[in-house]
Amino acid sequence: MRTLNIAVAASLIVVMSTSAFAGDLRAAAAKVASEEQTSSQQTAPGRNEPIPKGYLLLGSGLFVGGLSAAMIGFLNNKNGSFPEFGEATSTNVAMGAAGLATAFAGGAVLFLGKRKANNSASVTFGPGRLTVSKRLTW
Repeated sequence: MRTLNIAVAASLIVVMSTSAFAGDLRAAAAKVASEEQTSSQQTAPGRNEPIPKGYLLLGSGLFVGGLSAAMIGFLNNKNGSFPEFGEATSTNVAMGAAGLATAFAGGAVLFLGKRKANNSASVTFGPGRLTVSKRLTW
């Protein structure tokens, strides 16, 4: 019991004294703000652009629908319960494989949408300026 009391007292001392190491709040906030400002200026333009809506909706729809079809095809054994060992022939393997292929196609559409978004032109508005930038590679 004595070691438990010592451990509790030591942990309370450590927990209560960690705020002393934090330093000045205003200085820390100013430091974080300046780091964010410099990091935003150093990032390459067009790197974190959102996926166009057409690619996003089509890709996510195909992905979710394909995985749903794969689960139904592989797990539905037509008797109301999950397939057990030895019941591989009672599931619809063709539907499951088609569902996985559809989910893969949805993932490919999402990948192509992100790639197109990263390669598109970037327009940035700022106080008193307008910047248009395009990344060229060959």
